[in-house]
Amino acid sequence: MLEHNISNKDLTIFLLVTFGLTTGMGIAMAFVYTKYTMGVFSKAQAYYPAIGVMIALLLNKEKRKKLPMKFYGSYLFFTITSILFLLVEIFVFHKNPDMYIECWMIVGSITTLLMCSFPSEKESLYNFGLGFGKNVKTSLGCILLFFVLYICTNILNELIFGSVKEIITFFKDIKIFMQFIFLLPFWFLFQFILFLGEEYGWRYFLQTALQRRLGKRKGIIILGIIWGIWHLPLSLFHYRATISFYSILDLLICCIPYAIFFGFVYMKTENIWTVSIIHFFNNFFGAFIFNSSTGANGFGHLICMFIVYLPFLFTKEYRKYEEEIELTNGL
Repeated sequence: MLEHNISNKDLTIFLLVTFGLTTGMGIAMAFVYTKYTMGVFSKAQAYYPAIGVMIALLLNKEKRKKLPMKFYGSYLFFTITSILFLLVEIFVFHKNPDMYIECWMIVGSITTLLMCSFPSEKESLYNFGLGFGKNVKTSLGCILLFFVLYICTNILNELIFGSVKEIITFFKDIKIFMQFIFLLPFWFLFQFILFLGEEYGWRYFLQTALQRRLGKRKGIIILGIIWGIWHLPLSLFHYRATISFYSILDLLICCIPYAIFFGFVYMKTENIWTVSIIHFFNNFFGAFIFNSSTGANGFGHLICMFIVYLPFLFTKEYRKYEEEIELTNGL
């Protein structure tokens, strides 16, 4: 968990940077979404929460000297250059930069990961939520748990809202997925900069800030709402540019059950890499399994997500309140 208090100033800077970038790039998406694929904007948006955290902490004089500067510097360089390159390619040269951004993301992931190997960075990485070795066994258990729950959610969805035929199709997809299972760790290493980008902002920073101010349960629900709103440009221009208001609302609300489970995992493991890996798995499953079975999207699936993930709100991780956290106005 976060070992440093998050001041109101830090929190304000984080929100301004994260949602400022999201809003600005969302406006850019509105102008070009009919001409280009929006996957490149989706990748860029994943960086914004981590950028918000890093800028907030870099502007904090007390914390600046203790930060993992090599890691932060590398991350900021590759993410900011990716955003600038995206904008120049689309608005100046009128080309789709997707392939170049993908390659730059791989280079950035490898380079940023190498920054963790410096002995001088080790202590500061752990102090600011980026240590690798926390609760490894528990982390592996949580990753396995997510995999099981993901399958259960889809089976439940098909049983209630789909058909037995779709369940059979789903398991066929699982078999296909299992052929790639050993490649997943390598794919994560080449793409981690995206998933850490979200989780470092939402789980490491904002979850802790909200829970210390509002309590663990209320804080995680508010986080889920904020996280959903943050997805709005992608919901409008990338995921489903022609869907109805209710479908967009469905996409926004689904962040609440995910926030509950991801928040549980982070409180249990205190390892941001674990949650980043689970986030990566979730997106991978959605791309290779989820979309291939007809019942996996929609309001019915949202109901099943709440049935599966809502009970985690009553685990001991969420029952620990002020015995761990003092609620003050100046955290």
